[in-house]
Amino acid sequence: MDCRYRMLAFDLDGTLLEADGSLAAASAACLRELAARGIVVAAATGRRLWSALPRLRGAGLVGSCVVHNGALVADIASADTLAATPLAPAEIAGIVARLRERGLAPVWFTDAPRGPREILHEDGAPDPTGFLAWYGRYASAHLTRVAPPLATVAGEAVLRVVTHGSAAAMTALVAAVEAAVPTVRGFVQREMAVPGFRAELLSRRADKWQGIRFVARRHGVEPAEIVAVGDDANDVELLRGAGHSLAAPGATPPALAAAKEALAGDGPRAVVAALRRLFALGGKDSAGGDC
Repeated sequence: MDCRYRMLAFDLDGTLLEADGSLAAASAACLRELAARGIVVAAATGRRLWSALPRLRGAGLVGSCVVHNGALVADIASADTLAATPLAPAEIAGIVARLRERGLAPVWFTDAPRGPREILHEDGAPDPTGFLAWYGRYASAHLTRVAPPLATVAGEAVLRVVTHGSAAAMTALVAAVEAAVPTVRGFVQREMAVPGFRAELLSRRADKWQGIRFVARRHGVEPAEIVAVGDDANDVELLRGAGHSLAAPGATPPALAAAKEALAGDGPRAVVAALRRLFALGGKDSAGGDC
């Protein structure tokens, strides 16, 4: 095994998950083999905790995971929060003000336990792209529609705010929010489930790299010892910070620019092949060397 690398940080959607959102058996086997050899294996995803956990637990993984694009770090087995970076009330107010100026509807993601109020949006909010309707179906057991105006949340911390529209509208929104609220950062991603783009807005102190660094410090792993793999704008800090980084096949220009190596080929299979090469793994059941 190549002793330069002691940790793998991997994105899920667009990187290791299949198009249907599943984790293929070969991908799960690779992750388990790495973990069995003492590599710290940690997902870093934009998914909610309760959306990521079935994939990670199904693969037999334990340890920590980074979710909500770095705003939350949790334990896979217990689902306990290990670290959180919520938005401050003033930051939320600044974000919502910029959205309302543009007639956009905020979707709030909170640290509520599994079930209602993990996701909040205003009842009757404008939905020109169909994003809210889709999310209402996709996450119906986790979403609560509240009476407008949605200005404060009692009892839960807001981890991020999301809205949906055209690429131009979302790019302009992120620029306006960052100018008005310097402690907030944002990025734009193509939405995979419905046509259009989503803007993600969260604390400038929260990103996947900061979450992974939190996990790495718990294991005594240095940045140079981390391999990261991702595919989109929310992976940029992660890909830049890791000792070695891979842009998955089909990665966006920001991810390609941030990564140290770009992969081509058949999606997750190309990622698994690259991980086996970097960590000097052999076949599915091969024995590893000692460091």
